[in-house]
Amino acid sequence: MSLTTFLFVDQKQVSMPADRSQRWKDRLVLLFTSRDRLSQRDFGLAIFLFSISVLFIGGLLAYVIVRSNLAQKHEPVNLVIPPALWISTVLLILGSISIQRAVYYVSHEKQQPFRNCLNLTFLLGGAFFVIQTIGLSHLLQQHSDILLSLEGTKNAANYPSSYGVLFTFVLVHAFHFFVAFGFLGFVIYKAYLYLYDHEYHWGVHACAVVWHFLGIIWICMLLLFYLIG
Repeated sequence: MSLTTFLFVDQKQVSMPADRSQRWKDRLVLLFTSRDRLSQRDFGLAIFLFSISVLFIGGLLAYVIVRSNLAQKHEPVNLVIPPALWISTVLLILGSISIQRAVYYVSHEKQQPFRNCLNLTFLLGGAFFVIQTIGLSHLLQQHSDILLSLEGTKNAANYPSSYGVLFTFVLVHAFHFFVAFGFLGFVIYKAYLYLYDHEYHWGVHACAVVWHFLGIIWICMLLLFYLIG
């Protein structure tokens, strides 16, 4: 039996008595195809997260280098992190907890708590967007005020280059989170169609992994911003 024929035959036909070598062949083909599909998904997710990691690590290192060079040449000018950004970070952590609970509930076939946790995560993500926008608007206003105060000084030309790197990567993070937020909405849609259960819930798992990952990236950015200025 060829591989193409095997993939299209009825499961009963596969389980019919056959010689020992054929049964082993069928088992190996089934084992390979099922696990290979899963490994391809995990591999794709790992590549996606790795590419984001390289992007953000490179950007944050560039920010540290620029700020260090400016600190050696000029008196550094620091921004103050608005309270809204700390609040949004707490919401992000709570969302990480709730989506992990969703993974737990679906793996134990508890459909209603599973959907409740997904809905809670979606609400927390929406609140994160709103408060994050408020915090960034305050940060940009502070940035504008500092530029006005430096107008005509020797630091005026150097200041925007340092924070331009940071603001760029904050926006890049927001874009990736927006994509993950849309994916969460798709997962919720499938959850209400009962397409996830204790055997198949890879989409929920992937959504949780991406949420945790982006949360870690954001916390690292915020701490770096807080420590370096």
